Amino acid sequence: MNVRQKLLGGYLLVALLVAVTAGIAWFSSTRSAERAATDEAVRIAQGIALDVSLGLPVDTENEIVSPLYYSPKSLDNYLRRLHEIQSRDAVVVDIGQYVLGDVVPENVGTVFDHDLGDEVGRTIADGRSRVFVETSVDYPAGIKQVVVPMRNSGNATIGAVIVEYTPIYDQLMTATAQAQRITLISSAAVILLVLVLGFGFSGSLVRRITSLTTAVRTIRTGDYSHRVPHDGRDEIGRLARAFNSMAEQLDRSAREILAKEYTDSILAGAGEGICGVDATGRIAFANEAAGRITGLGVAGLLQREAGVLLPDAGDDLTGGTREGRLQRPDGTAVRVEYTVSALEKEGRPIGAVILLRDVTRQRDLEHDLRHQALHDGLTGLPNRKLLLDRLDHALTRSRVSGERIALLYLDLDGFKRVNDSLGHNAGDLLLRTAAERLTGALRPQDTVARLGGDEFAVLLEAAGAADVEALAQRCLEVLSRPFVVHGRQAGVTVSIGVVPDAARFTDADEVVRNADVAMYAAKDLGKNRFMVFETRMHEQLLSRLDQENRLREAVHRGELRLHLQPVVALPEGEVSGAEALVRWQDPQRGLQQPGSFIPLAEETGMIIEIDRWILMEACRTIRQWQEESPATAPAWVSVNLSAVHLDLPDLTDHVAYALATTGLSPHCLVLELTETVMMRDLAVTSARLEELRELGVKIAIDDFGTGYSSLGYLRDIPVDVLKIDRSFITGLVGNGRQQELVSAIMQLGHTLGLRVVAEGVEDAEQLALITVMGCRYAQGYHLGRPQPAGELRAGLTVPVTAPR
Repeated sequence: MNVRQKLLGGYLLVALLVAVTAGIAWFSSTRSAERAATDEAVRIAQGIALDVSLGLPVDTENEIVSPLYYSPKSLDNYLRRLHEIQSRDAVVVDIGQYVLGDVVPENVGTVFDHDLGDEVGRTIADGRSRVFVETSVDYPAGIKQVVVPMRNSGNATIGAVIVEYTPIYDQLMTATAQAQRITLISSAAVILLVLVLGFGFSGSLVRRITSLTTAVRTIRTGDYSHRVPHDGRDEIGRLARAFNSMAEQLDRSAREILAKEYTDSILAGAGEGICGVDATGRIAFANEAAGRITGLGVAGLLQREAGVLLPDAGDDLTGGTREGRLQRPDGTAVRVEYTVSALEKEGRPIGAVILLRDVTRQRDLEHDLRHQALHDGLTGLPNRKLLLDRLDHALTRSRVSGERIALLYLDLDGFKRVNDSLGHNAGDLLLRTAAERLTGALRPQDTVARLGGDEFAVLLEAAGAADVEALAQRCLEVLSRPFVVHGRQAGVTVSIGVVPDAARFTDADEVVRNADVAMYAAKDLGKNRFMVFETRMHEQLLSRLDQENRLREAVHRGELRLHLQPVVALPEGEVSGAEALVRWQDPQRGLQQPGSFIPLAEETGMIIEIDRWILMEACRTIRQWQEESPATAPAWVSVNLSAVHLDLPDLTDHVAYALATTGLSPHCLVLELTETVMMRDLAVTSARLEELRELGVKIAIDDFGTGYSSLGYLRDIPVDVLKIDRSFITGLVGNGRQQELVSAIMQLGHTLGLRVVAEGVEDAEQLALITVMGCRYAQGYHLGRPQPAGELRAGLTVPVTAPR
């Protein structure tokens, strides 16, 4: 827990105490009002009992008082006046609980039996007043009643009086509610003040500490010129002054050492291993890095045969760059890349210089990136890309050997309910458990893949019709058992689409598509079942064709909407740029998210027209914003380009036309492409992107790490921005290996001079972690959801931060 969290925890505790105090006051006032209503009802009932048992007070001298108890007619008139004038309902019963008087004549002469706890009988027996709730067919919700004993002039109990006090209770509770509202408002104001003070104070303190932390990191890089503001006379201010003094001394010492041993310091401090080889092929010079990489030390390298030391070099140290596995004396091995540069003097060779680089971590990183590109980060199962690849190979083998293969498409029923009620962490745990159950229920040769969300697929090889049906039934059984997540039972079922004998279809995409259609057919029939694909199921795709036709006219009808998601500069937390996203205002289905129509647009080629609309609308919107409110306008806007659009020969001309028409500066436009799109044809892609950059437009790699990642293409493709995919950020907190991977990607981007943006920041923990890692830009729902430009503009009250 960091300093700010501890400070905020204290302030939150104070706010909680205030809230508890307000709750106690609320409860106490409610109880007091209830007691007051009961006491008032008892006093009224006692007065009625005296009137009934002893008679009404006399208003003339020598008037004979006659108890109403003995006169049914007088008693009835008295009770009716109470009901009509004072809105009080009373019932008079004798000692046997027979009703002597009631506003409802039909009840007179009957036994009063509406108090299930015999409160009337106990009051007649012991003479104590009681309250109870009368229940009957007419009043199923109950009526608040008070019962008091009725005594004659000799103080003998002759019956009881029951009076309804619901109106009194409601009046007092209404009066109390006003005071309770005042208490609630006052408590809320105090809590808000405490939280505002807490955020303000903790933010100020953390900013000063962060400034010191940043300075320390800068010093560690060898930049001793960095200084920190030393305002304030508290401990942090004194620490800042002490740090500046230390930095000055380090700066002076560094300059002195550099002046004395300039050349030796460079060689000794180089991160790459450097070896000098003489004319005989022996190592005559080696720096510390070379000794560390080889594990031999500087002394162990001197006078060794260089050709024997280097992997795959042989006896001939020819120039060039190679890579191999180097075995160290301690038994460990590293992956090294080495470059041999020959030295000549007057036309004759006099030796060579060898540069050694330990690329073990880089190759591990590339392996991790490739693994993440082909596997689901949550369950570790193969993802859609790897499933399609394996399915393609299985189809090829099946057509040659005649071996039958099948595909199951599974979608969990009720998963959204679990996710919404128990939270995303519980949903993730359920998905991991479901993946384990599926893997355990199937055969070793079967491939279980997660396609995304709560969708899975199973590739069954060497599976006849009976095997396919049995395995599908087994999947139903294992997933229908209750899941225990975070101590709670959660029940889901599964709907399965089955494509047996998949080799009869054209390709893997068609097989998956047909299995998906069969799965939706299973859902339509009630879920928790499997359905075998039939050709007639294509009729279910008619709605999709209808959507396609409406989407074709969406641009011309003005149904597309531009939303902007802010990109925030760290650690300031201010908006620096925005990503342009499209929504479809479907006349039939309302506002549609991109996931509901972009895949269809890409399949049908409509994505080109949509891309061009987004580009023109984004440029026009940002330019208008910059003219009307330059202080709050984003410094740039990024627009996604599809793979189809990148292949168009007039892409550069269209981008130039959009900029010229809207008047937006090219430096304010960033075009985003995914890794997979860039890697299709490096030569063509590089040339096309270079044309765009010549306009002044910047290029971004979107969803970095989700394709067939290779760090080499960062050197070959002209890019300016690196966007880390949200899948890396989702599992970042609490995952040390994931943090190392993300940190390495950030350092790589910064080293190459790229602007690094972390996507998918969903909570404060992720934001704090990537800020500490040195990430300078981030976007995600925690920082701002996509919204219309007008709403985003209305919410920005501070100037934007210029890109660094």
